[in-house]
Amino acid sequence: MKKCIAMILCLALALGCVAGFTEETEEKKLLGFVRMGGNFELRCRMPEGYAITAEDADVTHYLATVSSEEKGKPVMFVSIAYDELMSGVDRLNDLDEAALKEIEASFREEDEVEITYRETAHGTKLMVVREVEDGTDYVDFYTVYRGYGIELVLTGAYEEGGEPTPLTEEQIRMVIDFLSDLDFVEIEPAA
Repeated sequence: MKKCIAMILCLALALGCVAGFTEETEEKKLLGFVRMGGNFELRCRMPEGYAITAEDADVTHYLATVSSEEKGKPVMFVSIAYDELMSGVDRLNDLDEAALKEIEASFREEDEVEITYRETAHGTKLMVVREVEDGTDYVDFYTVYRGYGIELVLTGAYEEGGEPTPLTEEQIRMVIDFLSDLDFVEIEPAA
């Protein structure tokens, strides 16, 4: 009798896990496709109150804007592009210090920035580039996944007087969560 109850409980737990997984997958929205260096469908969960508008997508890159109709919310600009120089790199975590310094230098060419590192919920390293001069308040998040450079720029929304609202840690966390939820789902090549 105890074995029968234990088996029923295990079956109920397993079915609950499958239902939870299915529910999480269904919430993710199809963003688009990239087809260079592999065939991938891009899926992600949108932050509450946000929608995505694809700007441009072809086999090599995907560009989109993630924004909210609610006044005062920051805007995110997403760019995912295959980079031949990164073709052998699975994640930003795989690059050595010298390679990271080269990427950092490219961000310092035009703006005065502060560069730190964070991680997604899955442990993927993110280069976080924050503008420190007066002007547009932005934070640029850069990482690599399977040869694709993934860049997401978060900018403060502009108020009536033309000044951008300062970005908060909560808004930065929203982007890290967005990137944590971004899935590259491998698909069959188009015929």
